[in-house]
Amino acid sequence: EPASGTLARKAIVLAMAQMDDDELQRIYTWVDEVPLSRPKRNIARDFADGVLTAEIVHHYFPRIVEVHNYPSANSYAQKMYNWQTLNARVFKKMGWQLRQEELDAICSCQPQAVERMLKQLQVRLSKYGSRSKEE
Repeated sequence: EPASGTLARKAIVLAMAQMDDDELQRIYTWVDEVPLSRPKRNIARDFADGVLTAEIVHHYFPRIVEVHNYPSANSYAQKMYNWQTLNARVFKKMGWQLRQEELDAICSCQPQAVERMLKQLQVRLSKYGSRSKEE
């Protein structure tokens, strides 16, 4: 068992690794291709409540997310509620989930937390899309 704990810690360290400028630019370009309900001014704040992430998923797979379930939020508690809902209802259908530390980092606007989530989301949307087409 201790070995798996070590692997989990290594995974967390890798996930927390800083993304380089090229990676960040690829993520921002991808996000810019999706029509969103509000302008992006500060990506950490803009994505902190989960609404724009729900809209991105809805853009690609409208059937797996109901955007009206995610109200705009300023309080940490409502942001966390939105993210936990996304995690349990949407990401789980896609075969992945964010860890509590990742949700906390996003809700509290930690640097690059949103970008790391978006990078994972991009990969998961692609995998989910190819899986859906096979069915």
